[in-house]
Amino acid sequence: MRSGREYATARTTAISDGVFAVALTLLILDVKIPDGDVRELGHALHATLYPMLICVLSFAIVAYYWVVHHLIFDSMRAVKLPLVWVNLAFLLTVVVLPFSTAVLGRYPLAPDALMIYGLNLTACTTVLAATWYVAQRSGLTEALEADQKRYILWRFASQPAASLVGVALASVVPAVSLVIFALTPIFYALTYRRSYY
Repeated sequence: MRSGREYATARTTAISDGVFAVALTLLILDVKIPDGDVRELGHALHATLYPMLICVLSFAIVAYYWVVHHLIFDSMRAVKLPLVWVNLAFLLTVVVLPFSTAVLGRYPLAPDALMIYGLNLTACTTVLAATWYVAQRSGLTEALEADQKRYILWRFASQPAASLVGVALASVVPAVSLVIFALTPIFYALTYRRSYY
């Protein structure tokens, strides 16, 4: 895994930042004011409340993924072709988030919408973990102690597990499922204490 040509990280991080920027922007496009008379503006604004809240939630989640992605790539001295492909796969999961956000915003607490959203989050974290793993196995990142690796692996394993719990609860208690999706990035953002990646 340590053999193979190495390339500068600039172009990989540039396309990644571009995809994140577009994804963050697209999140708001599905939040639209319904057509109607000016006297119905209050009702129209109220109708956009749930889609707006889902948009804010997804913005926070995408921002969290960007921060973790930034920390990972900031620790790299170079990239190799397998890492480039895995990173592109991760960016694909990020690109899908505006779609799953739009579905959930349009069908509040619908089990199928929650499942789509939760599976999208699971895919994002899983492929981001794979990106870190490939970088580590390729010897492209800073050397880590055993406890550091355990810490990172725990975080990467527990996040998709939490999303899958939300998916499993979507048909039973949809509100709890949504709360899990909302609290997971907040929990992991607040509990990150050391620069392990």
